[in-house]
Amino acid sequence: METDMSPEPSVSYSSRKRHRSITFDPPNPVNWPDLPKLSSKIILDVFTHASLRLACHATYQDNERLSVLGYHILEMITTQLLFCRKPKLRKETIEAQRKALLSNENIDIWSKLYCLRGELRYDPAFQSLVEEPEQGRLLFLAYLAAVFEERGLGDVQKWIGALLRLTTDAFEEFHSIELGPDEFEEQAGKRVKVEEPAQGASALPMKFIPPAKTPFEFAMKHYNPYTNQPAQPLSAPPPLPPQPPPPQPLSSFASNPLAPAQPHLAFLPLFNQTASQRGLSVEYPATFIGPSHAGKWNVTCIVNGIERGKGSGASKQLAKEQAARSAYFAMGWAPRAYS
Repeated sequence: METDMSPEPSVSYSSRKRHRSITFDPPNPVNWPDLPKLSSKIILDVFTHASLRLACHATYQDNERLSVLGYHILEMITTQLLFCRKPKLRKETIEAQRKALLSNENIDIWSKLYCLRGELRYDPAFQSLVEEPEQGRLLFLAYLAAVFEERGLGDVQKWIGALLRLTTDAFEEFHSIELGPDEFEEQAGKRVKVEEPAQGASALPMKFIPPAKTPFEFAMKHYNPYTNQPAQPLSAPPPLPPQPPPPQPLSSFASNPLAPAQPHLAFLPLFNQTASQRGLSVEYPATFIGPSHAGKWNVTCIVNGIERGKGSGASKQLAKEQAARSAYFAMGWAPRAYS
């Protein structure tokens, strides 16, 4: 083990910090890592200040929520880079160096380095507040969280790892801070994308019915030659449980009005997509009635808190399919000819 157990000087990084001017010009700007690009609508949340939300009485569409996520991601990456260095650091040293690297002033410098304030939308009455280092820090953290949401943890680790290394090289007060090896960034695992199973008859759940027990598997009283009682006859096996009804194929539904070219395509995913495009929330509360081997699922389609359709079937998926189809016509989205 290569843990560094030698006494470490108690250095306060905050006491060594010098105030940098707002017109900071980092040395060798060409060497700084490129800002990861964003392409989705999340970029609107990143560059919307909370002052606009207050002015418009909106609920959340600004960068405050993203900054909370970005803070914990940045803290995790910095902690792991300090944790993986050799010789190993004590807990107190890791915390002190992380606090110095992630100060409001440093993160604000990163925000200025990438000119993020130039893209920020805010109420002009909050001009003085936007120029404070804390606001630059929140803006950078929101952008970091957006990169994580759109591109995954691996890209964020490579970007922040390079940014932290160049920061320790560029500023004299951080020359004593050493980070972990470069291989750390390559260990970032890709986020697993969980996809819904393909819709159709092949995706319906299968019910397994165990085989009936043979007569020899049931308990019996063996013949005892030292008693006058005759041996008990073998008990008859219990009757087999009734077989569940065969699953109803999706093709038995009426033609799908959302996909005329593919009339037997599963209805549920297309209905959910239409509701999402119209800005509606959809829920499918379900209940199961009857014995486990021959019961029935009842599903209700709730659109924006209002019941719009019901469905039932041998499987939960079939019941959801019927409920979605019923809700589609109840919403008045399909021509009358398909009803």
